[in-house]
Amino acid sequence: MTNSDLVSRRGEYIRASASEVWRALTDPDLTAKYLRGARVQSTWRKDDPITYLAADGHTPFLQGKLLEVIPNRRLVFECRLLFDPVFAAEKPHRETFETEEYGDVCYLTATFDQYQPDSAAYAFACDARGGMDLTGSSLKSLLETGQPITLETAATRGGRA
Repeated sequence: MTNSDLVSRRGEYIRASASEVWRALTDPDLTAKYLRGARVQSTWRKDDPITYLAADGHTPFLQGKLLEVIPNRRLVFECRLLFDPVFAAEKPHRETFETEEYGDVCYLTATFDQYQPDSAAYAFACDARGGMDLTGSSLKSLLETGQPITLETAATRGGRA
């Protein structure tokens, strides 16, 4: 399997505006709610770093570099997951978030790709118990109801399942 074969994509209709979805992606207070305490940090300028700090506020959970930033429309970065040594040892992958607004509903597409062959981080991203399915559902729930979905996952336990 090549890295071009390893693509995880999820689309979600969310009863929120594109600007509300963008804020959920870029506001550390909101990411902490749907990412089980992980707070995003960035300048939101192309080529600058992006970091998600674990709930302790100090430990990097994910680190990478911004590749494209179009507010309320498209966010692209390359990154590595750091909470597990197996993930941290892998080459960076890419995460792309795109929004399309339809009145009072926004369609958010998340695409994770460019993984190295046989990537453990790819397997995690596809794992409904802790990967992008849970994250997308939690973000949607937070924006629509004010409450994220919280489940114990490998990431919240500090290691793989």
